[in-house]
Amino acid sequence: MTNAQILIQIDERFQACVEDAWLAAAARATLRACERDELSLSIQVVDDDEMRRYNRIYRQQDAPTDVLSFAVQEGSPISSEMPDTLAAELASELGDLLLAFPYASRQSERYGHSLAAEMQLLVVHGTLHLLGFDHDTPVRQTEMWYKQSEILSSLTVDDLTPRLTTPDW
Repeated sequence: MTNAQILIQIDERFQACVEDAWLAAAARATLRACERDELSLSIQVVDDDEMRRYNRIYRQQDAPTDVLSFAVQEGSPISSEMPDTLAAELASELGDLLLAFPYASRQSERYGHSLAAEMQLLVVHGTLHLLGFDHDTPVRQTEMWYKQSEILSSLTVDDLTPRLTTPDW
């Protein structure tokens, strides 16, 4: 069991389709697998338009995407000049994930697996990014895909095999 606090917000239009438990389990499994269970993060499920807006602002890509990761430490490193309580709070916060429900739903259909499996894949993928994993080089991609597969296997998400062999990222 992890000590992580996982804050989940699901747009009311998608609440009947997405279960908090899917998302929390995937986040906790990722933190546990990376031995970072003391960290906390937030997950927000949004529509494609909101995701497109964030993708345009932060990645200069004018299109929706499935998941975006925003690490707390990216823009403002913890300073020794900060009050200890604020520094401790920031140090325990990993960051935020945005998931686009309509995009994820289309991907689950495209790859022939459940929506739960797709949402868990996106949480694992995004959380790994928050933890410093990336797929920007062949070596780093191999490392990330291996860790991602290992974590998803621990969640017993068996219907992701086609998706893992043909990632869009």
